[in-house]
Amino acid sequence: MKQLARMDSALPLGPNTFYEGDESATTWDEDKIFGCLCDSSWTVGLASGETQEPEYFGPDCSLRHCKSADNPRTMAVETDCANVTAAGSVYVGATGNLCQVDCANMGICDYNTGTCQCFDGMFGIDCSEIEPTAVYDVWNSGSLTKA
Repeated sequence: MKQLARMDSALPLGPNTFYEGDESATTWDEDKIFGCLCDSSWTVGLASGETQEPEYFGPDCSLRHCKSADNPRTMAVETDCANVTAAGSVYVGATGNLCQVDCANMGICDYNTGTCQCFDGMFGIDCSEIEPTAVYDVWNSGSLTKA
């Protein structure tokens, strides 16, 4: 456990993370061999170009985030995590740090598959493309038709 806690991508994010007792004692589980550090196809951390959340998450790492993008219908840059406090941490993202924004906040993420179900008028693998006539007839199948 203490080796996992010292990894840069271990949650909660922060510099010099450690998980152990003082030098004369030990925590009950610091020497256990089981732990979970979820995989990610993107770099996780608080530095520039890193994302504050891993691709896979949950207690057993079985859930998967969807593609991330900015909402094209707002002026804000939702994926900008500069000076945003990481979940469960007291540390903030550096300039250029990225927030995970599933489906550009314009769809629903199926965390079992990591795929977006876009709202009407939106499409794309991350729901960031606008098409006023795009309508999802069957939400569960994700089939797209134009009205």
